[in-house]
Amino acid sequence: MPRPRSFDPGDVLDKAKAVFWAKGYEGSTINDLAEATGLRTGSLYNAFGDKHSLYLKALDRYGEKEVAAAVAWISRQDCRGAEAVAGFLGMIAAQVESGAYSDGCFLCNAAADQAVHDPAIAARVSANMGPLRQAFLDRLKSDPRTADAAVMLADFALATYLGMFVMIRGGADGAMVRRAVSVAGAALSV
Repeated sequence: MPRPRSFDPGDVLDKAKAVFWAKGYEGSTINDLAEATGLRTGSLYNAFGDKHSLYLKALDRYGEKEVAAAVAWISRQDCRGAEAVAGFLGMIAAQVESGAYSDGCFLCNAAADQAVHDPAIAARVSANMGPLRQAFLDRLKSDPRTADAAVMLADFALATYLGMFVMIRGGADGAMVRRAVSVAGAALSV
């Protein structure tokens, strides 16, 4: 009879996610993951499968926490839809400028580093980006000024969001990101 788990799977996924986020898939060894989670490698394999399976679960965990928090923030803003979307982008840009997200966006990193070579990762990235795009779309459709162009503007907002993190990973400073988001905010407020 197997022993009961003596760890919180969500906590382990959060710790593994942090390793993958900082080091990328290729740069993260199973020993790095074991050390960060406090589990032996055998326990990691037994609970989560191989490194690839753990990475997919970490991407889903990012969707459950970070993407869900972003969607909730956008949804609860008491303003027109375009302002909610622009406000979200501005808030993220301000956090980037203050030094947050120096490792970029986990989904964006996965898309750039692994999705091209791995259909399972590409599917997870797309599935986890979907709710954010849908939140943008819902808010933009609800705004009479942007309803007719909501699909195009939601795609633009998602591209802006992801582009911020590519810029940061590429060495851009926070002020450059803020300027780009300022232009995007103006474009959203058509």
